[in-house]
Amino acid sequence: MTVYAPFVLSMLGRGMLVPVLPLYLRDAGLSFTRVTVVVAAAGIGAVVGGLPAGATAQRFGPEWLFASATVLTGVASMLFGISTAVMALFVFHLTVGLGAVGTRVGVQMLVNDAVGVEWRGRGMSMLGGGMRAAMFVGPILGGVLVDVVGFTATFAVCGVVTLLGLIPFIATRRAVDGGQRFSRPPVAASGMMRALRAHTGLLLLAGTGTALVMTARAGRNVIVPLIGDDLELSAAAVGFLVAIGTGADLLLFPAAGYLMDRFGRLAAIVPAFSLLGVGLLILGLSPTVAGAIVSGVVMGIGNGMSAGTMLTLGGDLAPPDAGPFLSALGMMQDLGVVLGPLLVGWLADAAGLDVSALVLAGVMFVAIAWIVVVLGDTSRPSRPWIVRRLSAVARASTSNMVS
Repeated sequence: MTVYAPFVLSMLGRGMLVPVLPLYLRDAGLSFTRVTVVVAAAGIGAVVGGLPAGATAQRFGPEWLFASATVLTGVASMLFGISTAVMALFVFHLTVGLGAVGTRVGVQMLVNDAVGVEWRGRGMSMLGGGMRAAMFVGPILGGVLVDVVGFTATFAVCGVVTLLGLIPFIATRRAVDGGQRFSRPPVAASGMMRALRAHTGLLLLAGTGTALVMTARAGRNVIVPLIGDDLELSAAAVGFLVAIGTGADLLLFPAAGYLMDRFGRLAAIVPAFSLLGVGLLILGLSPTVAGAIVSGVVMGIGNGMSAGTMLTLGGDLAPPDAGPFLSALGMMQDLGVVLGPLLVGWLADAAGLDVSALVLAGVMFVAIAWIVVVLGDTSRPSRPWIVRRLSAVARASTSNMVS
């Protein structure tokens, strides 16, 4: 709980942004393409911030990374309501992305260090469940606040809620460390670029599959609010529409960890992402209120079963000096966070939101095939040959750097 509660609070403010930001941009008269460019800025920030996040974790420790990234995210969230200029909004959301990757890498390192491989699936699924709880409450709260107090005040609340995560984090770390400041790595870690060169092949294999997953996931997060707006629903109704899927998430995220630890990672990954793909197909074939509700439930069930899967996969493949690897893998995942919204916006303007949903479904099914065939079950020795070979080479390179 010394990590989970602060992480959920920091995520809650970002959850509020999911329906509020696209609605704010559409209210300002921006096209679908411009809306999704601003939404994609968070992914660009995460890509740009991936390596600095890993370097910060190596130099100062994951606690400092988490705390500073939370401040960055909270302050940037407060700034949205002061402008409707596309460039300013792009910079604000890019900064949110910089903070988001820092909180994710920091908390992933803390949990990865605290639990063994036999419990890693459940530990990471708890993080995924915390994200889903924030994404359930956040969109509802954000949508209602827009109707009650307007966009500017809602963005201010987003920032304040994000910053509240620092209070329990600092309090619990002081309790753990006996009142001392956050701990730092006991020895200097190996050079960032040398560590990355040792794992280049493995990063490319793992990063390609996870980037495809995040393309579909990020596209889903923007297409649902846009379809709600296209159906002329109120901001509160759009918030509830986004939250429907997350409500289904909350019922199943504990099962994800159990399935991964008991039956292997693919036992959760394959059915979970298959349901996400099916939900996107439903949304594309029936872009109505009823279709959006059914799609949201199906995708919510799938997303719940996928809780912590990408975090667990990264933890399985990461070397002992995990910071550079996890930050670089996160960078590749966040390429999908950039591509997903841009793909939705371009296709929506060119062919309609329904076509965007169908293309995202196709991306998800390709991602499933890649993970099954290329990566296999990352928790077991019976991985595909190429993954076993690259893992062995990376371990040998890391040992040589340390010695």
